Amino acid sequence: MFNQTIIRVGIRYGVLCGLVCFALVLVLYFTGTNPFGDMGRITYLPIPVFIFLAIRYYKLFNDTEIGFLRGLRVGLSVSFYTALSAAMLVFVFIYLAGPQVLQQHIAEMKALLAETREEQIRIVGERLFEEGYKALDSITPSMLAADDFVRRIFAGGIFSVVAAMFFRK
Repeated sequence: MFNQTIIRVGIRYGVLCGLVCFALVLVLYFTGTNPFGDMGRITYLPIPVFIFLAIRYYKLFNDTEIGFLRGLRVGLSVSFYTALSAAMLVFVFIYLAGPQVLQQHIAEMKALLAETREEQIRIVGERLFEEGYKALDSITPSMLAADDFVRRIFAGGIFSVVAAMFFRK
């Protein structure tokens, strides 16, 4: 059940992917864009590339007859370590950069909610919309990092399924 080779490949490719994702966050920040808003989706682009490379590496050097489940485990390992390393770096970045990063994100999210107010109220109701709007003021760096972790691991899980199907025997 526990395969150290899968963990080693996951750590190698996952941490490298996390560093690349974080470098993209820094590029977005230094170009004046909110790296946690809509443009932040660009930082997810390295995930499928590194999952594909990790499963390919595992298949070439460790298990030439890789099955779907083993490929999925390699992909999920990469996505976990990617999400973990990127979220930790994002957390440290928010603390080092100061509260203006967080305030910029909150202001952008409030503006987005204000633009789509009627549509959001129609979908979720006015009470839930107002609660969500007020909850934006209580966002902390750890909440933003946890959100980043969940999104990256979810995206990595989807790409892991696709890559595992591609590399199965």
